[in-house]
Amino acid sequence: MSRPTPGRRARTARVGAVLVTVAGLLASASGHTFVYVANYNNSTIAAFAERDKGALQALPSIRTPGGPECVVADRRGAVITADSLAHAVSAYRVAPGTGRLTPGSVYTEAAGANPFSLSASPGGRYIYVANSGNSSVGIFRLHAPARLAEVGMIHEAPGSEPYAVAITPNGRYAYVANFGNATIGMFRRRPAHGQLAALGLFHEPPGDGPYGLAIGPDGRFLYVADFRANVLLVLAIAKNGTLTLKDRVTEPFDHHPDSLVIDPSGRYLFVANTSANDISVFRIDQKTGRLTHVGRIPTGSYPFSLTLDSAARFVFAVNFGASTISRYRLDKHSGTLTAIGTTAEAAYADPYSIAALTIRHPAPAAPPLPEKPDNHRGSGGGRRQAGD
Repeated sequence: MSRPTPGRRARTARVGAVLVTVAGLLASASGHTFVYVANYNNSTIAAFAERDKGALQALPSIRTPGGPECVVADRRGAVITADSLAHAVSAYRVAPGTGRLTPGSVYTEAAGANPFSLSASPGGRYIYVANSGNSSVGIFRLHAPARLAEVGMIHEAPGSEPYAVAITPNGRYAYVANFGNATIGMFRRRPAHGQLAALGLFHEPPGDGPYGLAIGPDGRFLYVADFRANVLLVLAIAKNGTLTLKDRVTEPFDHHPDSLVIDPSGRYLFVANTSANDISVFRIDQKTGRLTHVGRIPTGSYPFSLTLDSAARFVFAVNFGASTISRYRLDKHSGTLTAIGTTAEAAYADPYSIAALTIRHPAPAAPPLPEKPDNHRGSGGGRRQAGD
């Protein structure tokens, strides 16, 4: 089953990628920020160091098993890809000072799985993989520094074609966009071991085609990009994790909204419109979750994926049709984007997904305290923390 690609013949594997989380965007600006791009056609991850004023300096790229559709950058210093052609999920180590990647582990899924997108849990310990080919969601534990171990799998209805997974900031609920049958799978999540328990389905109008998902930092609303219907849905998240429709925003015909990303303040939603070759900017009502259109800004050809740097200074879009990265400066007060340049990739790289990672500078080590005789038994190691 091929992903709908406006203006082109369908390929044997899906085209594009979905960014569905704002987790990790609140990292400190005092650190190194790196940008990673999944290039489907030449099976590489392109790496860049973000320099002053949003410029990107190219770093050495690295090969993937084959046809990466999605890339996520884990806050603990790993980059993970979903390689659709190879039916594989791959992890790579990030060198803290340089951003360069070295191979970690590769997990080969079942033939026909066609992993389409990835999402990390809030703490980065678990990775969720939407397998559009066999209508499943794989659950992986990410062990440091970049080793993957499968810990579970859930199966959606045959033909559901899951395209995205989003997890609430508190880690308690997860949602799956089922493009094939126009539903959103609702799940209770167990943070201690990452497993999912079904809560039911939210049914969209037939043919809507839920594609990209995003949840704001307060965890109250789920935003859905419906690719086929050219609409955005605002769904309220109840305390028990179920969804209720709050608003339905119509985009112009044939815009085909794809990737969604929300700024860390939760005030603005950015939408990559694949066929319109632009980004829509919406203001989010903090009380109701409803959207107000702010404006649009042009991108390159077929923008498939968006990301923000950690300090929310810049927005980056990858353009599949042009094999370029469009760069924008974000005005945090108005939500407007100002174009600041374009970074070219290799010709016909076919970039599908982009992710940013900030690695903080380590704090200066405190001087050691002088040792004292241990004349009594301690009371224990402190409170046990829950998993993420």
